[in-house]
Amino acid sequence: MDPNIIGKKLNVDGVNLHYEYSEGPVHNMTIVFESGYGWDLNNWLPIKDEVSIFANVFMYDRDGIGKSERSERPKHSLQIIENLRRLLKKANIRPPYILVGHSFGGLNVRLYAGKYPDEVAGVILLDSSHEDQNEKMVPLWSKELQEDYFSGFSLESSLSTFEESLEQVRAVKSLGTIPLTVLTGSSQPHHTSESWACWTTFQKELANMSSNSKYIIVENAGHAVHIDKPKAVIEAIREMVEKIE
Repeated sequence: MDPNIIGKKLNVDGVNLHYEYSEGPVHNMTIVFESGYGWDLNNWLPIKDEVSIFANVFMYDRDGIGKSERSERPKHSLQIIENLRRLLKKANIRPPYILVGHSFGGLNVRLYAGKYPDEVAGVILLDSSHEDQNEKMVPLWSKELQEDYFSGFSLESSLSTFEESLEQVRAVKSLGTIPLTVLTGSSQPHHTSESWACWTTFQKELANMSSNSKYIIVENAGHAVHIDKPKAVIEAIREMVEKIE
């Protein structure tokens, strides 16, 4: 491991959560990465090193994921953001934060920014989940894809807990003037034309949550935008850091 990277576990209300932190040249702001459903912090490796050149970087494994222990506490977004906030405080990583959330992680950072706006300098959503996706979009998929999608919720918790998260984030109607960038991968062949239209509508709705927002369609990227086109995500983060400084 790079000697500039601190990797450790901290006990947060009885569960040991694993995190990595690297300090960059901008000491007053930290990029906090929130992973997609069932993914550990290693999914950020394609962009971590370059982002750490110009900013502090914090990555972690949620309760029950990767190197973190599993507790009996709920695995919904409201509990997740409280775990994250306590972990950041215990690790002495002070706000302000730029929150970067991929997929399910997008729900979590949106909820965090809605609940604790004074701690958040900016939000970046990477092909983020949307509260209406299970009700409006998933029925437009093939039966096989629907079955595959619903079976995946055992990776972290359960479908019912995920749907609790969808309901929790529904309360966050606006992010006010918090800088917001929404990136959507353009190449997602699992979609039907109808479900793709629904997904892109969701992404535009998310971009409209702040009066200070930017919407970017990333060509030749799929759902994992930061893995397929890391440079596009790195530049979006760099642009936000420079904008906020």
